[in-house]
Amino acid sequence: MSRHYPFWSFTLATALALSFCAQARAQQEDAVVVTASRIEQQIEDAIPNTTVITARQIRDSGAPDLSTLLRGQPGVEIAQSGGLGGASTLFLRGGSGNHALVLIDGMRIESATLGTASIEHLMLDEVERVEIVRGNVSALYGSGAMGGVVQVFTRSGAGAPGASVSAMAGSRGTHKLGASYSGRSEATRYSIAASQLETAGFSAIDPLQAPGANPDRDGYRNTSVSGLVAQKIAPGHELGLRFFRARGRTEYDNAFGAPTDLDRSNNVVRSAAVFLDSRLSETWRSRLTLAGGGDRSTNFANGASTGRYDTRNRQTQWQNDISLTRDHTLTASAEHLAQQVDSTVGYARTGRDVDSLSLGYSGRFAAHQLQAGARQDRYSDFGTAATGLVGYGYSLTDAWKLTAMKSTAFRAPTFNELFWPADPVWGGGGNPNLRSERSRSSEAGIQYAHGTRLARVVFFRTVYSDLIAGWPPVNVARAHVSGTELTWSGEFAGWRARLNMTHQNPIDDDTGQVLRRRARNFGSAEVSREIGDLRIAGEVISSGARPDFDIVAFDPVTFAPVPVSLESYTLVNLGLRYRIDKSLELSARAENVTDRHYQLAHGYNTAPRGVFLGLRWQPAK
Repeated sequence: MSRHYPFWSFTLATALALSFCAQARAQQEDAVVVTASRIEQQIEDAIPNTTVITARQIRDSGAPDLSTLLRGQPGVEIAQSGGLGGASTLFLRGGSGNHALVLIDGMRIESATLGTASIEHLMLDEVERVEIVRGNVSALYGSGAMGGVVQVFTRSGAGAPGASVSAMAGSRGTHKLGASYSGRSEATRYSIAASQLETAGFSAIDPLQAPGANPDRDGYRNTSVSGLVAQKIAPGHELGLRFFRARGRTEYDNAFGAPTDLDRSNNVVRSAAVFLDSRLSETWRSRLTLAGGGDRSTNFANGASTGRYDTRNRQTQWQNDISLTRDHTLTASAEHLAQQVDSTVGYARTGRDVDSLSLGYSGRFAAHQLQAGARQDRYSDFGTAATGLVGYGYSLTDAWKLTAMKSTAFRAPTFNELFWPADPVWGGGGNPNLRSERSRSSEAGIQYAHGTRLARVVFFRTVYSDLIAGWPPVNVARAHVSGTELTWSGEFAGWRARLNMTHQNPIDDDTGQVLRRRARNFGSAEVSREIGDLRIAGEVISSGARPDFDIVAFDPVTFAPVPVSLESYTLVNLGLRYRIDKSLELSARAENVTDRHYQLAHGYNTAPRGVFLGLRWQPAK
């Protein structure tokens, strides 16, 4: 693939895919999604462009963690600092890393100091499905959802009770063990899942680009567990408890250290919730959730602690879904979020409270579909933010539909941006007078959906204002992103296939340059086929060039970082799965088959060619 595949080829591929989809038969599984509107709906009814990654697709992917799974998904870019466990930044539709909101079972898990979630520590053995909503949905979820939302759902305890055990081993001393037991027994559903992964890894930083970095291998170890128990306490009423905890130990490199330095970080991502799901009447469903969780990181250099950052989120959500008629639903929510930061750094303020009210509507009038929402978030430290969303769908035929959406969004300043203590030598520090970042989005699309067939093309544009930049930080920066997304899935001649392509222009309006670590063009394609008990699969992930800053070089006069370009890349992955009998299956995955050398962040290495073998046992039901 060329370094910058031209837009005309993207347009041609779009036209060919849409014309072909009328004859294709896709295999869409678990087509019900909730993230696009906060109520259950078929994926073809979702007005925001939405992708669901099912349990089967997660298992087929062979990906160990969420960062790996998300790579190649529509509208998604990942920048990772090294191998497994390396700090990962998630970009949705060209937005910044803190413009993508990550939820676990509806609960926020981001660091209040950085404003991003540690997706690199979220392993997939505990995950049942992942939903990705691309586009501005702050009117549904509040701060951070400017580029979209990734929601992780842990195991729900459905179906007949049963256990599963899995093991994986492969390149770079990588091995993983996982086990789970889940199911439903009369009025009780339950699940428990645990996994442990360890890898010797590779050097996180290329010493040729940063001579001060330690050239030794940087390993990673992760232990994760999730659980659920839910009991029907009366007809239409279910009381439940769920939890998730991931602990990662990451070895990393310091570009400005000594080649003998040993650096590592210990990280914990956690979430726990008690919920009461009540069917108060035939038309009124209420769900009350009390949750706690957060993100903790402790860094070490040569065995000595160099800093600790601990975010604690306490959340209360009360959502009410009222069916006005069969085709019209009103959703009203009240939420409270208390964030607390405990750190070795002396922040000027360590806590804040957020009170939120939202109202949403989803309805259908013959060929017309409407989604609307409004939300107000009141922060105790910087003020109030109001957001809104209006979406429209028009069914041209039973299969073809036009969609359009306009929305506004915001991102609250982080504790680092607001309250970081001023350095006695360098000065600086946070700015308690910051306003929230703002954005306005519009999009229009065309969708083909018939039976199990699904294809969509969406044209989008987002304008950002009051972006926070500089040090001390101020609301001065502006940016915009416009682009086109194509998603398609289908089956032909016994082969299943998925294709997505994104063409975008993420531009810094103050400099006219493409935003850092974001490509104008990227996409992926996957094909698979089942031949009796054997499944074979191939995947191609491709990205154009991306701007970045040199990992160590600064302008000697202005001390500004030196701009560089990350080269385009194309990766090829192959997969194989063989069902030995009804209970046992063997899998193999070859990653980066062509051994492509590329970087997702300047100076940081990525995984070379690797081969991994897996074994999974689950009793036949």
